[in-house]
Amino acid sequence: MRIVIPSRKRVQACTHALKLFPQATVCVDEAEAADYAPLCAAAGVELLLHPSEVAGIGPLRQWILDNVADETVFMVDDDVGFLGVVAGRGTRRAQLREPDAIAQVVANAAHCAQVLGTPVFGFSQNGADVRKFRPQDPFVLATWVGGGIGIIGRELRYDTELRLRADIDFCLQALLKYRCVYMDNRFALVHQRFNNTGGNAHQRSGERNAHELAYLRQKWGKWLQIRQAKSTTLLSITNVTRRQTIRLQD
Repeated sequence: MRIVIPSRKRVQACTHALKLFPQATVCVDEAEAADYAPLCAAAGVELLLHPSEVAGIGPLRQWILDNVADETVFMVDDDVGFLGVVAGRGTRRAQLREPDAIAQVVANAAHCAQVLGTPVFGFSQNGADVRKFRPQDPFVLATWVGGGIGIIGRELRYDTELRLRADIDFCLQALLKYRCVYMDNRFALVHQRFNNTGGNAHQRSGERNAHELAYLRQKWGKWLQIRQAKSTTLLSITNVTRRQTIRLQD
């Protein structure tokens, strides 16, 4: 499995992310090679350069899948290192900062996805809010993952029309074809998705956001719920009920 950190104009944030994922490959625009080269050299990690015309979540994730040979790829946001991985335990949380423990969590999720027969895995997007962790649902099968998304194989392709909302579309494709997406609800990759400069911020505008929401409504209809909450738009997968019973044999 290859762990890839896509980054843009966030060298310092990427430094923190590499502390959690020191074995990762850093993927950046070829125009920023000189900015990231010292960081990657010091960390002893590979620097993967993509063409400058590859921009936005959908095009970039698909480019990574097309240019990384490993069957399993886990792409994690470059700003995840600020708080780390959070494990929900009832009403308490425990931050995981040990790279070996985090690598094992990711490897376990990839294994579970393989057993279930789905090419997509990830972790909770509820961040450090343990109130939203339900002990009776340690994993979820009918949802979408983002911030950190694992992909096994190349049967599905990202919709490169989507530069902002590509992950939920990719997960809906997986649900349509494979009937489940594996999300380990016990762990969360905590990141600052919409508050940082750099990253995908240059793609965001009111016009672009409205275009992609309309595009997704037309593409997925009742299976996708879009609602406004305070100052953000929330997207969730609806009308998809999925419970998986696995019989273990001796």
